[in-house]
Amino acid sequence: MMLSIPNGGSAGSVLRSGLLSRVLTAHPTVEIVLLSPLVKDPVFTAEFAHPRVVFEDLSPHRPHGLEARLLAIVQAGYLTSEVTESVRIRRAEAVAKGTIRWMRAKRALGRAIAPSMIRPATRWDVSDRWISHSAADALFDRYRPALYVASSPGLIFSELPLLRTAARRRVRSMAVDPSWDNFTNKLLPVRRVDRLVVWNDLMRDQAIELHGYQRDEIRVTGVPQFDGYFRTLLGQQPGLTRDAFFRAIGADPTRRLVTVTTTPRDLYAHHDHVLRVLMAAIDSGRLGAAQVLVRLHPRDEVEAYRQFAGVPHLMIEKPFRPTVTAGDGLTVDVMPEHQQHLADTLRHSDVVVNVASTIAIEASIFDTPVVNVSFDGEAECEFARSARRYYRFTHYANITGRHGVRVADTPSQLVELVGRYLDDPALDRQGRRAIVEEQCQFLDGRSSTRVSEAILEELAGTAGSAGMDSDSSAATRRMA
Repeated sequence: MMLSIPNGGSAGSVLRSGLLSRVLTAHPTVEIVLLSPLVKDPVFTAEFAHPRVVFEDLSPHRPHGLEARLLAIVQAGYLTSEVTESVRIRRAEAVAKGTIRWMRAKRALGRAIAPSMIRPATRWDVSDRWISHSAADALFDRYRPALYVASSPGLIFSELPLLRTAARRRVRSMAVDPSWDNFTNKLLPVRRVDRLVVWNDLMRDQAIELHGYQRDEIRVTGVPQFDGYFRTLLGQQPGLTRDAFFRAIGADPTRRLVTVTTTPRDLYAHHDHVLRVLMAAIDSGRLGAAQVLVRLHPRDEVEAYRQFAGVPHLMIEKPFRPTVTAGDGLTVDVMPEHQQHLADTLRHSDVVVNVASTIAIEASIFDTPVVNVSFDGEAECEFARSARRYYRFTHYANITGRHGVRVADTPSQLVELVGRYLDDPALDRQGRRAIVEEQCQFLDGRSSTRVSEAILEELAGTAGSAGMDSDSSAATRRMA
């Protein structure tokens, strides 16, 4: 079996769910080729070392030449179909930035030379026939995999050569989708794989309606990276007490905690304005005895918040392990202790503030109120660059539509809503519960087990063609 882990985020959400150990234990003859840029990090390789695990580098990839031209036709066919409100907004963003052009002309070209490139179920067939990747071919020749498992459905470029090579060679492929917005919110459509693993029924239906999947090609498992949250709630994985957590982050246990979780700066560059608004409200007493913890996104930088160093009742952290730079630029690894720290953060915060983030789901798991920011900096931005656009995104409408979060359109409204939640933590509790049930679907802390079971089922189905025999240690063994 080949498994690709393109960055530290997928290491945290896919690999550290216990997947590797479950597969190795359940399949005593399987060997796993683990492809990742993190294999250059000795801490990573030591963590996952095993006699039946082989490490290979996952190189960056950027489509060029004919591959890029074919990709542009597929993209144009997808974007001009205006499949979701998110895609319409993202397309307007890209047009405003000048990063995509001539979409209708490209779609017309695709329709003329290869109509299959415009249809969801077949849009990748032409490029898979015409494009090959020598490095990926060499890996498949060396290890002869019966199954390839990707950590995204073709939206991380470093995995594209492996997905394409698997398709060309008719090797079974799976994708464990790590995110709730991949099917409705990207400038590219997802690729087809033989088995797609998703969080919930909403994502399953989106994959069918928008990307040409059949129902029996999709496995709904819940969210593996959220298992620790549910185990914490069930008492199976105890975290820090409130006092211990506050000591760990340098907070005052007599004050309530407002946690701001940031977004990459290219998506929202005004967190400094948000912080000034909150700190002014605390200084004036409008939020009572409160304090603010700023938890930086893995793609945000501490340097951007230097102006807030030493401000009373304000703490800033980026709790991840630095590692090698992945092909998509991510430079951190998400370790189990970081996941537990986030669980403790969300559990012990009184209110969480962010911009249309997955954190809204995670905070709701702990019944922690969420206020979303829908304003920009000192001056309002045009819609295509404003925070306002995120609340029209298809995936996030499923959050606001459940009435489990409040959206602040102005700085004064942000202070008002945070204050209301501090005064009444039970406000919108029923909506938060609805968010969790719809997005997570399984609340038992066993989603990672279901992902592993899906992979083992695929291995069982390919074992015959791979020449594997789990009952005989003398059997000729190939990489499964």
